[in-house]
Amino acid sequence: MKLYTECFWDDWDRIVDIYTERCDALPDYINDDGTYKVIILERGILHITREGEVCEVKAPALILLSEKDRIENRVMQKMKAYILFFKPSVIREEFTFERIQSGEFEKQIGQVIYQDYVLILVFRRFEELSKRIIALPLNGLKKLKDLFTSTEAELKGQRDGFWPCRSRSYLMELLFFILYSYYEGAQDNADNDGTSEQTEFSKISEYLNEHIEEQITLDSLTKEFMINRNKLNDIFMNQSSMTCLNYLLNLRMDLAKILLTKTEIPVGEVSCRVGYQDANYFAKVFKKNVGMSPSEYRHQS
Repeated sequence: MKLYTECFWDDWDRIVDIYTERCDALPDYINDDGTYKVIILERGILHITREGEVCEVKAPALILLSEKDRIENRVMQKMKAYILFFKPSVIREEFTFERIQSGEFEKQIGQVIYQDYVLILVFRRFEELSKRIIALPLNGLKKLKDLFTSTEAELKGQRDGFWPCRSRSYLMELLFFILYSYYEGAQDNADNDGTSEQTEFSKISEYLNEHIEEQITLDSLTKEFMINRNKLNDIFMNQSSMTCLNYLLNLRMDLAKILLTKTEIPVGEVSCRVGYQDANYFAKVFKKNVGMSPSEYRHQS
């Protein structure tokens, strides 16, 4: 099975190591040893077994499989799922399975290459399959489906010359969303039976990530979570040492950096993807926080 996408443009011999599939049962090649897999389970119940570990997965849920995972699965209730197959080298060409398995990138904390590596670290970080199965809130399911659909549309539509970059950008945004919504904060709280404040922080930070491309204000957040401004900022200061809007700003700048350095999509499109409809305003905000314009950052990186 070819788990990649070929260009169908004349005179352009191009392959992108991303493949999308919609299914009502997991295919046999889910155990492919040359790709990572992101499975978005929208409907149904699965029993998954791996090396004696048995997990029941109820929709809506997210399942992350590495190239080493060999699973057996049974559909216990009619299912509907979306699967993204990809090679880690699509994020950065240095990310071959051999080099990832050697652990060399884990020694490069603080370097740009490590910032890219954290997007796929979850596929290595947890040996237990259960820690790579996440129950999804409905908003999280919608966000992941939207990013899957956007990736699929670029791969199958190939509407312009940016389709390889744009499909990669949606994959990276999907991985960014998974990392910051379900592992950097929420997973720690689940493991440690987090306090009420930690739980509230996780809910709000997850919301910020889900709606990162939308206009978000303190007023809209206080109404959404029925909380006053002072309490909202107290929670974020205690949990992240920054105000809520500064936390959102950092999220947006981090995603913008990824899109600027790992793709060639226009700066104006990056601007919209991270919540700024005015590209000139985005450039001013980016320069104030990063020290150079988006174009200069892209060129330097």
